[in-house]
Amino acid sequence: MFLSKILDDKCGQVFSMDLLLALVVLTVLIGVSADAVDSVSYKIQDYSFEHSLQRVTMDTAENLIKTPGNPSDWEKVSGGMVTPGLAEVDPETGRTVPGTISIKKINRLKQEYDQLMPTILPDGSDSTIIIYPLNALPPIEVHNETPPGSASDVAVANRTVLCSYMYMACKVSMNAHSNPPWTQGVGSDWEICPHAGLNASMKHEKPDFETGKPGWVCHHFNITQKDLNSTDFYVLTDPLDLTDVSTRWIIDSPDKMKKNGETFISGPISVNNEIKELLGDNQTAVLWLHVLTSGVPDRSFDAYVVGVPKGTTSSNVRLDYINPQPAYFVLRVWV
Repeated sequence: MFLSKILDDKCGQVFSMDLLLALVVLTVLIGVSADAVDSVSYKIQDYSFEHSLQRVTMDTAENLIKTPGNPSDWEKVSGGMVTPGLAEVDPETGRTVPGTISIKKINRLKQEYDQLMPTILPDGSDSTIIIYPLNALPPIEVHNETPPGSASDVAVANRTVLCSYMYMACKVSMNAHSNPPWTQGVGSDWEICPHAGLNASMKHEKPDFETGKPGWVCHHFNITQKDLNSTDFYVLTDPLDLTDVSTRWIIDSPDKMKKNGETFISGPISVNNEIKELLGDNQTAVLWLHVLTSGVPDRSFDAYVVGVPKGTTSSNVRLDYINPQPAYFVLRVWV
């Protein structure tokens, strides 16, 4: 009987040891499995976060380049709630121009980037936007900032767009060979100049291309302090080299009229100082471009006031850039 009890105790010990070893192995397996689950969970979270940020970045880029914003003329609105969008709007139809972004909207976004971008990006995120033209034009840095080393992830959206790199603030047409401006009626291309009611020395009378009588062709344009802060303005002619040395140009306003005009040169003429002087302390103003022409059809030309991003070199102020140019629109977002 004693021997039998000893054998039973040994069996119990063996069973206890087997159970203990099994429990140790099971605990190790559970620990390894839990660690693996945690690792997979973290990877899933990282993957989900990465793809979520990439999706947000892509959607934001699409909204910026495909919609004009809210309201559609938000770049002209002072104060109030606006949603930025960069798509160009056809002024005649009011419709969005497919694939084309507006330099005016770009300049406004550049000025108020830190206030406007958080309205369309997640809290805690930061971003940069740079537009790279495919020709010789320099990049447009809407906002350029290097992601910090602590940024957990950076998402990038790169889209091909057309960018109206410069815009026409005003055009005075003296193309006498087809449709002289005054044949289309007041309120179209021919406008009644503020100088019309002045004395003879400052009065502007229209030219007569049939008789070769010299005269002035005048057109108004609107300007704001925000425009001047973000834009450089130039006067250009087409063609650049004029055969008529008697031509003159004036930029003035109805309350600050000028008598003497300036001669054209072969190339862009910076008029920032003239515009700044006319604006003074006003936030907005209506200015006029007046162009004196000889009235000789063979010497007819067109004159423009154009706006380009501030800091653009005069060599890049060319009439062919009035038309939209292909460019890469690159948005980077990080947290």
